[in-house]
Amino acid sequence: MQNLNIAEAGFGYIFKCIGLYYEGNIYFVLYLVSLVFLCFIDRKRSKRMREIFIPQFILMAITVYNPVFPVILNSFFDVNKEYYRFLWMSPVIVCIAAAAAVAVTEYAGDPEGGTADKRKRGLRMAVAVVFMLCLLVAGGSFLYKGGYIVSPTVYHMPTEIPEVSRIIHEDADEEYPRAMFEYDYNMLIRQYDASILLACDREAYLEAMAGNVSYDTAMEDGNYIHRLLAVVALGIKIPEDRFRSALENTHTEYVVVSTAGGLVPYLKGAGLTVAGETANHTVMHYDPEEKEDFELPDYSEVWRLTPQWYDFLLWLT
Repeated sequence: MQNLNIAEAGFGYIFKCIGLYYEGNIYFVLYLVSLVFLCFIDRKRSKRMREIFIPQFILMAITVYNPVFPVILNSFFDVNKEYYRFLWMSPVIVCIAAAAAVAVTEYAGDPEGGTADKRKRGLRMAVAVVFMLCLLVAGGSFLYKGGYIVSPTVYHMPTEIPEVSRIIHEDADEEYPRAMFEYDYNMLIRQYDASILLACDREAYLEAMAGNVSYDTAMEDGNYIHRLLAVVALGIKIPEDRFRSALENTHTEYVVVSTAGGLVPYLKGAGLTVAGETANHTVMHYDPEEKEDFELPDYSEVWRLTPQWYDFLLWLT
């Protein structure tokens, strides 16, 4: 969902999500067909199927499948920062799988209520399985349609990400250094190393990439994040003292840029020094006058790792 922003998509946000994650809506259609099939099968398991799948569909229809709901929710919380899509994708997978299993085992496998012989049942089941597989394959994308790509690292991300992380931690004086990256690395670095803090979050970056950051907005008083984005993301060379003030006020110590991008001389002129280099990137270091005192939250007082006998009583209340 890196390219989806609810503030821009508005009421069309959920439809864009469905189109993106359900392969052009084909899996969503299969979900609806599977739901109808499981609700109207005249079999002994039909009641149980309705109890399982109808309530969760109604709940999702009121919430995540309701175009208004994400917009309202986003006014209280930042929907783009939560990976809630797993909550509405999982029921779809289970429902389609259940419908396929029932269709194969009950309808294709025993259409005459038990009178068909084993050979006919086996043949019908085989045909049904092939049909279901063809339907699923035709509705999705071939896993290796772009070729079989071997990941350069065991972390399944660009090789230089671990190198950049190592350079930063070897140079940093604290456990949680704050850094500013170009777009791709900004989206990936914390998947590898959560101890590196981001100077700019995902939403601000998406706004910049959408054209909402300019030289004028970067020059506004107190708009420090836009100054970082103007230089690192968009290549806009604002006055060096303005860029330094952005580093100071956001407590940013490291800036990682593409060596071929031409920003290294500018960053050196702004007072940064080279902390290290990889094959394609340069890690620049800045020493802010005021260091950030960052500590992880301590939940030891509210979360006990060893259950006590009275925890059950607390749970009941």
